Amino acid sequence: MSKLFNRVAKVNIGGREFSYPPFSIEFTQEQKIGNLQSATLKLYNPAPETVRVFEAKKKGGGKIFPKVTVSAGYKEDSGTVVLGEAINYSVSQSGLDRVLEVQISDSTTKWSTAIVNKSYKKSSASSIIKDACKTVGIDPGEIELGEDKTYESMTIRGFNESIRKIALDTKSEFYFRNGLLTLQPKTSKKKKVTLLNSSSGLLDKPEKTAKGYKIKTLFLYALSVGMIVKIESKEVNITAKIVKGVKNFSTFGDAGCEFEVIPA
Repeated sequence: MSKLFNRVAKVNIGGREFSYPPFSIEFTQEQKIGNLQSATLKLYNPAPETVRVFEAKKKGGGKIFPKVTVSAGYKEDSGTVVLGEAINYSVSQSGLDRVLEVQISDSTTKWSTAIVNKSYKKSSASSIIKDACKTVGIDPGEIELGEDKTYESMTIRGFNESIRKIALDTKSEFYFRNGLLTLQPKTSKKKKVTLLNSSSGLLDKPEKTAKGYKIKTLFLYALSVGMIVKIESKEVNITAKIVKGVKNFSTFGDAGCEFEVIPA
């Protein structure tokens, strides 16, 4: 990989766009299989009207959180990294800068509180998942199960608990990718493998853990949990699955990724 220069970043919220330049932008994103993705976004020296677009709107007894998309990377390699809801924000002073810090999560309110309250008969797990997503307004991504079992009878109430149960029943795992609920077999049947070596972004020596390895890479926007990677270094040569990760990006500071992988 040629050395990457010319960082780019863009934040879109409610149709309004903030780009670098002129905005200085930073974010940290955390990913883990079986969990919602979360991110902390920082915009430097925002105008008061910029801060206001991150405010939640009241609806009935609840709130509607603004949808946020963050794209980042380099002119040669960039794309969507964060897609979720701005669930909280604060403004603070750091030296001469005013810093707007925004907490972003995937469909937080729908995931944690949504009620489906439907019964299904002689229905496949995949069709139940898709119908439940449609009912509560969560967008499904790729749904590929370890075993697409048929339920003679099943009643779904809480969305969160039901997805976890179906994943367990079908030998599958779930995660969010770019705001989309994705399920895949715990043991992948089809493997699209991404090569990671010193030429494609792998940094330093992989660190052995009890279950696999911790690795560091350049900021690679497209790498995420659930993906299969082929790690090639002097110390390690292994095909593995990403199960956890942290991505850090700054238009003026450090940028990179740290992942935990297990043998695939």
